[in-house]
Amino acid sequence: MNLTIKSVILWSKKEDNAPRELLFESNVVNIITGASRTGKSSLIPIIDYCLGSDKCTIPVDIIRNACSWFGVLFQLEDEQLLICRREPGDRASTSDMFILRDKIINIPEAITKNTALDAIKGMLNEFFGMSFLDLDPEAGVFRPSYRDFMAFLFQPQNIMANADVLFYKADTMEHRKKLIDVFPYALGAVTPEVLAKRKEIERLSKIAERYQRDLTQIKTVAESWKQEVAGWLTQAREYGLSNFKASESDDFPRQVDELRIISQKRISDSSVSSDQVASLSEDLVSLRKEEQQISSELYAVRRRHTDMLQLKSSMGDYDKSLQIQLDRLDISTWLRSCYSEKSVLPLFQPSHENAIEELDSLCEAIKQIESTASEMSVVPAAFEREMQIVQQQMQELSEKLEAIQKRIKAEAQTLAIHRDETYTLESISRFLGRMETAIQTYERIGTDSDLLNKLAEVNARIDELKSDVRESEIRRKQEYALKSIQTEMSRILPQLDVEHPDDPVEFVIKDLTVCVKNSSGRDDYLWEIGSASNWLSYHISLILALQYYFQTKPSANVPNFIIFDQPSQVYFPRTQNPINEREQILNDDDKNAVKKIFETLSDYVKNAGFDIQIIVTEHAEDDIWGENSIPSSKIKLVERWRDGIKLIPLEWLE
Repeated sequence: MNLTIKSVILWSKKEDNAPRELLFESNVVNIITGASRTGKSSLIPIIDYCLGSDKCTIPVDIIRNACSWFGVLFQLEDEQLLICRREPGDRASTSDMFILRDKIINIPEAITKNTALDAIKGMLNEFFGMSFLDLDPEAGVFRPSYRDFMAFLFQPQNIMANADVLFYKADTMEHRKKLIDVFPYALGAVTPEVLAKRKEIERLSKIAERYQRDLTQIKTVAESWKQEVAGWLTQAREYGLSNFKASESDDFPRQVDELRIISQKRISDSSVSSDQVASLSEDLVSLRKEEQQISSELYAVRRRHTDMLQLKSSMGDYDKSLQIQLDRLDISTWLRSCYSEKSVLPLFQPSHENAIEELDSLCEAIKQIESTASEMSVVPAAFEREMQIVQQQMQELSEKLEAIQKRIKAEAQTLAIHRDETYTLESISRFLGRMETAIQTYERIGTDSDLLNKLAEVNARIDELKSDVRESEIRRKQEYALKSIQTEMSRILPQLDVEHPDDPVEFVIKDLTVCVKNSSGRDDYLWEIGSASNWLSYHISLILALQYYFQTKPSANVPNFIIFDQPSQVYFPRTQNPINEREQILNDDDKNAVKKIFETLSDYVKNAGFDIQIIVTEHAEDDIWGENSIPSSKIKLVERWRDGIKLIPLEWLE
């Protein structure tokens, strides 16, 4: 993608002052050098603000007090694009913007708002080839935005030599997670549609998990529901409202359907008979027998669970004792290997005639203990499975016993409380009312079949999306992209000041960091590697390698410019005297290290094979990066900010 910076423009709050314009060139390393507090580090926030950042991070006081508008003139393939944004004042940002697009653009003397931030973002998303993808933040599906690519273009001062953060704004969890999600798209491993489908799969998977939890919960209370429904049916039979016997049918939906029929009946439909009344007593007797049986089963399972816990504890103690014996006898193996008839160990005296036999006996004991220990190691897996089965049985039996006991209590209380009015018409009326309410509650909660249908629909949609996504193909493309990037990093690193330039390096997307495999084969992550010069070198090599991949391989539309803010900060003295700063001299080693940075950038531009623009703001002067130091380089001085010359002209401040 061809999008470079033609110039950065500032408009003064004083109408008499002409705009301040910084001019840059393509296919060179553009240098702005200068002293501290001249505005060098403001360049990245100004460009980012004009490109639609949510918050204005341009430094307050001098710069924002002096400027009314900030603008960037971009050079496209065959036209130019001017994007400007108003200084936000006391607010965090503003949506007031100005845009102009033409073959050649003359910088206006004054700027007035002609568009808004949302329109600019929409236009740039379309320009970057992303506008066709729907955005659904409520569903958790976010499209990749051109804003995500700012991470690959800007290396501000606080990031350049950071061991924990590699990319612009990736120091916040929100941006970090978004960048990890977007990386496969940026590398060309997924299309925007596939990226959206992956997020849709993630969203639907969470819904499926929720449905599954609901199903599990329904199954947990199912026994209680069944016993309660059976109780309703028993009482209905007692009132002569039904002949259905719950004990003779295990079809729960059939029982619920019978309740629905009963709930529609009237008081006049009831008919109390001696047989129906006697059936309640029979049901209570049957329930108590079932309670006794389940109680016995639960007791047996509980005893088994207790025995297994004791066995588990004993196994742990036995395993520890075996290990102690092995530790104590281990020396005998070494002694046996050192013993020979020609050389007697000093440990043994001449009187120890049977020393070798005793050592053999000890070694044999070790073998037996090791054999026992290996057999013990097989036991835990099977034991844990059996333990889970027993625990599940305990839970199921407890729930079943609790449900039966509730039903017994309910029916017993009914007999006790309403013994004087159990069979009155008023009691039957209340019963029908409660039953109708119970049916409504049951239908409102829903049945497991409803959830099963919903779960099946969600899983079917997930399977359909997965067939379109083809994760194996995505992984193959991503691995190819990462290998290409790592190859380019390995080519760049030897040119920089890094301790182990030949060690294999790997970029890890899930952690957004660099991993270096050292000579012993250990993986060292960036935060584990010492020295800011190492961190700086890995930052530069990765950003350049990524840019090379974006411009030469099938990938997303990423602009072809990079901005580095003061890469030499690692080598310059920490304490600086602003009055005499120009006379600061680096030692030869540091000077050579800084020189390597500019040589690397110059060679990169020279040999890239595609249009690329690099902008560097620097303390270092041309004695390090100039023509005399690096002959035939692709380095160009844009401005030198010293002796009163700064980003903001002095007359703007008077």
